[in-house]
Amino acid sequence: MRNVKIGIIGCGVISNTYMKEIKRLYKELDIIACADVDVKCANSQAKKYDIPIGCTVDELLAIKEIEIVVNLTPPRFHSEINKKILLAGKHVFCEKPFAMTLEEAQATVTLAKEHNLLVASAPDTFMGSSLQTCRKVIDDNWIGKPLYVTANMMSAGVETWHPSPEAFYQEGGGPLCDMGPYYFSALIALFGSIKEIVAFSGKGFDNREIYVGDRKGQNIMVEVPTHYAGIIRMNNGMIVNLNISFDIWHSTLPLFEVYGTEGTLKVPDPNMSGGRLAIYRKEQFLDILYDDSELTKQHREDSVEIPELYPYVGKYTRGYGVLDLAYAVVDKTKQRCGADTTCHIVEAISGMMESAQSGKVYQMKTNCDRPIAIELGISAGKL
Repeated sequence: MRNVKIGIIGCGVISNTYMKEIKRLYKELDIIACADVDVKCANSQAKKYDIPIGCTVDELLAIKEIEIVVNLTPPRFHSEINKKILLAGKHVFCEKPFAMTLEEAQATVTLAKEHNLLVASAPDTFMGSSLQTCRKVIDDNWIGKPLYVTANMMSAGVETWHPSPEAFYQEGGGPLCDMGPYYFSALIALFGSIKEIVAFSGKGFDNREIYVGDRKGQNIMVEVPTHYAGIIRMNNGMIVNLNISFDIWHSTLPLFEVYGTEGTLKVPDPNMSGGRLAIYRKEQFLDILYDDSELTKQHREDSVEIPELYPYVGKYTRGYGVLDLAYAVVDKTKQRCGADTTCHIVEAISGMMESAQSGKVYQMKTNCDRPIAIELGISAGKL
């Protein structure tokens, strides 16, 4: 694929990861400009990451050479900025969540189609070495037919590491909007689309204390639920228990486990691109029936770690989805983080919220294909 020039709008905390990792890993992507409402911040990031231009949003959108714009603004601005990018004639890759509602997401997708442009959205972590290895293991029948999943994102809140956490507790924030996309994209990548959702929500604290940065010790108001407990039925019949929270100081619940007819798969953190999975086979449980030695009894408790079958480029990386979009633009390949998957994830999040408010089961209206697997043996930074 030829090189593709990109621009980045939004120079906050997450931009550091995108800029650093795209420059380190994806040589076919050329960041030529970054923009922010605070131009000083844009200029600072441009200097830090050797990006030629730091500028305003309008100035970036006027640069003809830019084909793809990465939208890293706060979630409540995503739809507005995405539409502005499309009207400037450029393809969009947006940080999660792509939109606040399914209707907003679909309106943006319609606008893109009208202008013969493509949209894509994070999360792209399901394309990393850990979840792609999990997919390979599942598809190769290592745990038999998958039946159930439990997934638990138990966190003490963003204010424990982010110096300006307000947006995470305002409209468009909360643990479901912030972390839900990683879990939903992992479920879709491993098992396909979602059929229905039922959920309950809670808010553990009305105020949160900031623990880091210049404003350490200050309190912020909480405007959204900060705990969700849900049950999801996939279109393939699997049942998923999903808990997502900013209210938990410590938990021993499994992060993400898949239970099959032949064993259990321990899945690494869906928020991360890399990490070792582990397998537990039914034979380990049953072997004691044939050999009740101490060694067999000890072996009964062990899950076996599996090496990643794809290039490990780091545990916490971003940008693979931007590369995926670039390939779709240039080589017309099928997108993995494209419009259908993006809209399905947005609906799953808003549907879980709606179920928590109404007390009713939410029936999904959208559908999507399971994203294409990454090819075995591919080089790091390629597709």
